[in-house]
Parts: sequence; structure tokens; C-alpha cells
Amino acid sequence: MTTLRELTTEQVAEIKARLKRGDKYSEIAADYRLNQGRIADIKFGRAFPEVAPAVSAA
Repeated sequence: MTTLRELTTEQVAEIKARLKRGDKYSEIAADYRLNQGRIADIKFGRAFPEVAPAVSAA
């Protein structure tokens, strides 16, 4: 299982973008091998509050 310390800034930005898009915690957690609670920590700013969501190219 991955820890928050192992995530890159780019990965965190992508996670935030996926949360903003409405992806399920379980799907994101599975893709990054994280616990769903860590996804919630990222979403609610308890982890990586300084990282902005990634901007997707349209």
C-alpha cells in the first residue's frame, strides 16, 4: 500500500482533479493503492492543502 509521503505533487493534483470531477473515492484509492481515508484527507485539505487540482487539457 502506498503512503501519502510517496505521492508526488503531480499525483496529488490529479487526485484533486478527479475528486472535483466526481470520481469515486474507491476508484481513485485503487488506482493509487491508497486507503480511501487518505483520499478524504486530500479532498478536505488535511493533506496537501497547498496543491491545486490539475488542469485537464480540453
